[in-house]
Amino acid sequence: MEVSILIPTHNRVDLLTRTLSSLRNVNAPSGVHVEVIVTANACTDGTQARVAKKNEHFPFELSVAEEPVPGQNHARNKCLQQANGDILAFVDDDVCFDEDWLSGLVRVFRRHNADVVGGRVKLWWEAIDEPEWFESYLSTILAGYDRGEEVKEVGLPGPVGANVAFHRRVYEALGEFHTAIQDDDNPLYRGNEVEYLRRAADAGFSGYYAPDALVYHWVSPDRIKPEFFRQAGRGYGYSRVRMKDSFGPYTACRSVAGFFYLAILHSLGRITAKAIGDTAREYHRLYTSNVGIGGLHGSWIRLKDEVLG
Repeated sequence: MEVSILIPTHNRVDLLTRTLSSLRNVNAPSGVHVEVIVTANACTDGTQARVAKKNEHFPFELSVAEEPVPGQNHARNKCLQQANGDILAFVDDDVCFDEDWLSGLVRVFRRHNADVVGGRVKLWWEAIDEPEWFESYLSTILAGYDRGEEVKEVGLPGPVGANVAFHRRVYEALGEFHTAIQDDDNPLYRGNEVEYLRRAADAGFSGYYAPDALVYHWVSPDRIKPEFFRQAGRGYGYSRVRMKDSFGPYTACRSVAGFFYLAILHSLGRITAKAIGDTAREYHRLYTSNVGIGGLHGSWIRLKDEVLG
């Protein structure tokens, strides 16, 4: 079996270097060949040279590809084009690997003949202390993914892009990631992998959760501020509209009504949470109300472009 570890990155060479350093300590199961492919996505910070330097004493085959078109899914597609593995494992450029990550991942693919496997993602509070007000239900907004200690089948989309792997047969059936989601209206690129996972579900592929395929996802200080929750919500709402294959009058009406409901209901909920000093609930309502606002924005763009002409 061959595993391709795929890492898209954009101008975060210091974080990437730490991720690669932690990857050195990962144990490879017997009979598994590992290649690591970093895609430098419109990088101007010396990423290519730093990766080349890492390659001198790296325990796995390490290469760097270049993708000049900005956008995470463009970088993911370049990774896929370069990969040779039976297992295509995407991770973010700001994670720290548990030493048994690869063993945990491979074990679920082998034992369950899985198509898609989402590894556990715990938040890595290294740059900033976890706030006292933080609640576990906010973790998913920060790309956390923890379904407990047992391997289990999960619905798709379920896993998060920080730690998700596909069998090559999924890629051969679905092709590449959708890139229309990414534009100036979606600055945080929320929902990029969700569209792919939904396509996998529609095609009948199975999803599993692998608790031992553990990474720690770095939390940057800006991610516990209101502006992040606001932008993340808007980006995800916008992406949900962009994911739809068609956007006729019926779909448009349902989308507008649903997103309007989200925006109003959770805006009121945020006011209440703020009044009683429940910061976690306030931020969650801020995120969800902005899913509605982002969805309304995306609906207007698609209506203008596809329905109204």
